[in-house]
Amino acid sequence: MAIVNIMEGIVEEKIEKLIEETDYCKCEDCKHDMMAFALNMLQPRYVNSRKGELFGRIDSTKYQNSVDIEIAVSKAIETVGKSPKHD
Repeated sequence: MAIVNIMEGIVEEKIEKLIEETDYCKCEDCKHDMMAFALNMLQPRYVNSRKGELFGRIDSTKYQNSVDIEIAVSKAIETVGKSPKHD
């Protein structure tokens, strides 16, 4: 397994879930902008094994980590949603 930032998958999943509750654009470009915005607000979690990925995902469910992720993703959705880079 290559070295990966498991926060990317976690943030992507959270965006897919939370964006459905909004009227903002749901195109891939906007979702990628939202991901970049949120990931820049969060500490990366790099792993290089399946075991590390599992422990990282478990860690992301801890209350404070979960709250931090939710806040970053919500802010990203709102910020990008209000000012998409397209018409």
